[in-house]
Amino acid sequence: MMFYEKRGGNAGVPIVFAHGWARDHQDFIPVAELVGDAAPLILLDLPGFGQTPRPYAAWDTQDYAIAVKDFLASELGITRFKWVGHSFGGRIGLRLARMEQSPVEHLFIVAGAGIKLPKPLLTRAKARLRSWQFKRKKASAAGEADLIALEETFGSADYVQSRKIGMRDIFIKTIAEDQTASLSQITCPTTLLYGGQDTETPPALGKALQRGLQNASYLECPEFGHLTILSRGRHQLTTMILENIAGETA
Repeated sequence: MMFYEKRGGNAGVPIVFAHGWARDHQDFIPVAELVGDAAPLILLDLPGFGQTPRPYAAWDTQDYAIAVKDFLASELGITRFKWVGHSFGGRIGLRLARMEQSPVEHLFIVAGAGIKLPKPLLTRAKARLRSWQFKRKKASAAGEADLIALEETFGSADYVQSRKIGMRDIFIKTIAEDQTASLSQITCPTTLLYGGQDTETPPALGKALQRGLQNASYLECPEFGHLTILSRGRHQLTTMILENIAGETA
């Protein structure tokens, strides 16, 4: 069972919103309020986040996609929908969109992850050095407090958070994924929205997604970051969604 909040109207193709890592459905409330009654809106708490319990095992994004698809069909009777995924939710959206008989009619990816970009030699060398330093210091850590302090020094914010919320196993599994090879199998229209100030899922990632997808459009908002693309940038995302809905009835 997944926690969700239903908003919007009753007519039209449902729009399902999926949040990023360690976030919850509330990230999309400002956008849902602006979309209003233009379509049925389902705001999910993905398993392990918000008010939905974590999975019983170390899921990957394919497991998440299957669980979401089954839940929407069995609990809400929704078998076709539009998917709006931010960051981690974008990873799951890519999985849903490449399924045989995919339930996704239109895919909106906002600051989405899911593929890996080639890294310059210097960047890779620095990463290996940091990893070596972390492992060396970890071996001599006196206890859990020392280990947590090391993680906060050497790890990303999401990596640190994954321990706090009991999702480290799932985090490690999902960030190791690279869906590049399967992008060509996605045929539904896709809208990509990225912030120019985003350092977590930078614009280069969105442009690479666009190149790999069959039918994708890309928009970059120079002034927004990874989270502000949803808050201060909510009007841009709302406009995209409303234009898509209007296109159905034109």
